[in-house]
Amino acid sequence: MKKKGTILLILIGLIFVLGACSGTGEKASADKNQGKNKNKQLEASIEEASYIVPDIEYGMPENQDQGIIAVKLKIKNLSDSSILLSEYEGVKLYDGDQQINIKPELYNRKIDLNIGTSGNLGAGKAKSFLAIFEVEKDKEYEIGLNPISSNFEEDNDELILKLDTKKYADSYETLQDPAKAFTAYVDQIYYEKENNDYEQFVSADKPAMQEAAKNTFKTEVKELFKKDLTDEEIDKLYISYRDTLAEKAVVTSSIAAYANDKAIVAFDITTLPLQELYQEVYEYQKEFRDKTGNYDEKAIDEYVLSKFDIILDSMEMKSSSRKIEVSLMKKNGKWTIDPVNKYGDSLDKIFVKGSIY
Repeated sequence: MKKKGTILLILIGLIFVLGACSGTGEKASADKNQGKNKNKQLEASIEEASYIVPDIEYGMPENQDQGIIAVKLKIKNLSDSSILLSEYEGVKLYDGDQQINIKPELYNRKIDLNIGTSGNLGAGKAKSFLAIFEVEKDKEYEIGLNPISSNFEEDNDELILKLDTKKYADSYETLQDPAKAFTAYVDQIYYEKENNDYEQFVSADKPAMQEAAKNTFKTEVKELFKKDLTDEEIDKLYISYRDTLAEKAVVTSSIAAYANDKAIVAFDITTLPLQELYQEVYEYQKEFRDKTGNYDEKAIDEYVLSKFDIILDSMEMKSSSRKIEVSLMKKNGKWTIDPVNKYGDSLDKIFVKGSIY
């Protein structure tokens, strides 16, 4: 009887062993640790993940329950042979029984969303992979990793990682931050309008930026007059111009791309083109000469200066014909705005001179 009991225990043990080894070539379920798992070929984990805006074509999703998430995977080859894990074909996303493939068009080098150039991973080596998926917020998915071994006799098992998008919900709430930072920057630097987002989101040398903006105006406006304008006169003209822009200019910004603490903000602007002041000033110079018969340049300049606010008020606002893009970078929790746009035009040229064509 004792012998029969021993044989029975051995048989039960063999059944468990065989059961544990029977998963070759099938989807291996993830362990209880979310975002971390391993099998005989791979050890993998989710290093980090966050919601992103990959490109202006996608922008912010219209459906607020959906988003695009970038997942950084740390993968180690546990086998004795090199493996190939393609970012295109080797990484899958499962929503229950439905498979969702990676979309290569979502990768954007401008914000360091780079797909790897090679999926080869040597024996015992580790590597980070980036996978980007369209997902529903606050939903659980499974990521499937499908390596191909260089040893053709070796079985290739799919490794499964749990992805709970709810864990990364906070990153979705910050997607608009770069646009808020840019709008606050424009309000404070160019229009001197109150904007509470400036202190929260923007890193800039405000006095230096404001002085540079005024100097751009000075360079342009001094060509309108024969006499040398005093600093006091320039300050007065600039304040009038800046206040007019603060009241009338319209800037509409949106997120074109955002990931890895880098962003591209696209904006439309309706503003006053400073170059059109030349024609307006000429009309008032002519008006003064025709009315008074006085051709004294100093007297003409004084007349134009006295009419400057009226000139600004009468000028027609112009709108940009296309979206303008500007780059931002986040450091120490705040955003720095690149003072030059993607076409090489300075923001001073756009927001002070009104050169938007």
